[in-house]
Amino acid sequence: MQETAAPPSDQSWYQRVFDVRRPWVWLAYLPLYGMTWLYHTPNTFDLVVSIAGLFVFLALYLYAARCSGRAVILPAVLILLLALVMIPFGGNWTVLAVYACSAAAELPPARDGVRLVAAFIAVSVIATILQGMPWYVVAMIALFEAMVVYSKMAGIALGEKHGALLKAQEEVRLLAQEAERERIARDLHDLLGRTLTLIALKSDLAVRLIASDPQAAEREMREAGQAARSGLAEVRATVAGMSEAGLAREIEASRAALATAGVACEITGENVVIPAANGAVLAMALREAVTNVIRHAAATRCEIMLEQDADGMRLTVSDDGQGGRFAEGSGLRGMRARLSAAGGRLRVQPGKSGTEVMAAVPAAAAA
Repeated sequence: MQETAAPPSDQSWYQRVFDVRRPWVWLAYLPLYGMTWLYHTPNTFDLVVSIAGLFVFLALYLYAARCSGRAVILPAVLILLLALVMIPFGGNWTVLAVYACSAAAELPPARDGVRLVAAFIAVSVIATILQGMPWYVVAMIALFEAMVVYSKMAGIALGEKHGALLKAQEEVRLLAQEAERERIARDLHDLLGRTLTLIALKSDLAVRLIASDPQAAEREMREAGQAARSGLAEVRATVAGMSEAGLAREIEASRAALATAGVACEITGENVVIPAANGAVLAMALREAVTNVIRHAAATRCEIMLEQDADGMRLTVSDDGQGGRFAEGSGLRGMRARLSAAGGRLRVQPGKSGTEVMAAVPAAAAA
């Protein structure tokens, strides 16, 4: 018989005992073999032979329970032959024939199993006719075997679908874990990139000021420490899944970071009312874009523009830096993935003098 999934470990004891996937559960039908002895007492020889035959059947049945694929044919055929051999000894041999049909039903593919079962039912019908049984008994035996086979095949199909569903659920769980890891990685990259850049800028400025203006150097170092503490808090919130980046707050932080880097900042449309869902996505995009301006653009001026129309919201960050060709790094890839997840898009347009980054989110993302 085909191997089935192990029963869940969280089942209660009676669920485990009576689990239909366990072969011994179906042995509850076996005592019906002696039903004919209720009205016809067997002699000693018939009884001994019948008991010996039942032990042979149990060995074949347990062997069949461990078979898979086409290996199930042999024990199924032997069980049917055993049933026919037991006819002269007065027991209800059709019980063993039912077990043979049940084993044959597990032959893959299903069409081969149906053919083998049909052959078994035909043999059983011929044997009952040769015994001289009434037509309704013959029909009842054939119908009962067909019903048992149908139930068994339906159970096999249900088990296969259940296994496929469990596999799909496991794949979904793994994909969800991978997506969460990627989200945390993107958020940490965006958070730490600007924070560490700001700390580095303030530290360099403090070094240059320490000889000429110690008070200004101390102020820069205090601000660097505050930036480090703020970054640590944001990292903790991101790891905990509670990060709620606000666009207005990010605009102010970007203005301060650009000022520290000596880049003039011009902001247009900062009073535009943007839904929180869209604002969170655009805030992370703004953080990454400003970080790239500070670290790579060598710009002296940066313009941040927010626009809103019927199609959604757009954030444009442009600078007058070195521009030209560049390789898209993990920051821009993370920004693109985050916008794509929100139904938005990212466009990076480098020019001869500067780069323009446009992040757009549809109005439906707020839902």
